[in-house]
Amino acid sequence: MRIFLIIVLLSCPWFLLSGQSRPGAGTGNNLDRGSLTINQDERLDELVRRHIEINKKQDGMQGYRIRIFSQSGQTARQNANIARAEFFNKYPDVETYLDWDPPNFRVYIGDFRTRSEALKMQREINRDYPNSFIVSSRISLPPL
Repeated sequence: MRIFLIIVLLSCPWFLLSGQSRPGAGTGNNLDRGSLTINQDERLDELVRRHIEINKKQDGMQGYRIRIFSQSGQTARQNANIARAEFFNKYPDVETYLDWDPPNFRVYIGDFRTRSEALKMQREINRDYPNSFIVSSRISLPPL
């Protein structure tokens, strides 16, 4: 019985290779012209519109920065500015950011779109800033 089935299948390659035919092929309907009609809930359009509005209001995009300094106390702001200036002197091409999240002053560097970009920079500064670490952050948009 198996041999008979194998012979039938091998003798009819047209059966194995046949594809699907398009409904209405060659009849001049919308499928031949490449048009498509989508019926969707109107609330979906509203959600997309809201999403676009929210993104327009936010500056930047999701990315990564490296925290090189964090301190609280009476001299924290002064020490943060010193750390920021020292970093800028060593790496003038990398942006620095001073952030105050009560009660801590923190210094972040860079605007990295991917974690691997941040990791590359962290390895470069590791000798000078061994306690630095990568954080997920809202970053400035890259220049066009």
